[in-house]
Amino acid sequence: MRKSKGGIMEKIIKILLATGIGVLILGVEATAYGTQTQSVETQSQIGFTGVYEPIGTPDPTPPENIAHPPIREDMESEGLLPQTNEQNNTIFSVLGLSFLVLFGVLVRKRRN
Repeated sequence: MRKSKGGIMEKIIKILLATGIGVLILGVEATAYGTQTQSVETQSQIGFTGVYEPIGTPDPTPPENIAHPPIREDMESEGLLPQTNEQNNTIFSVLGLSFLVLFGVLVRKRRN
């Protein structure tokens, strides 16, 4: 029995979707580095010296009792933010892709 064009198109769509999901799970890691530098000379200057002294009082006057969120001692945080040029560990992406492949194989075996 020959497959119709609809069956082939469905297969192509499924392959494209699976490939797209795989790319999204793996993620495309791109590390960019600045390799070109340019210098531009201008007539301006900027400098910071001395201490900032506000002129007058702020308008409107800030409230006396400013609400602060409660500090909980039992909350723990890593205290680490992503750093420049930091590369993520891809083990979880590989693990997720492995689960998808395993799921696809199991579904295919169940259909046959």
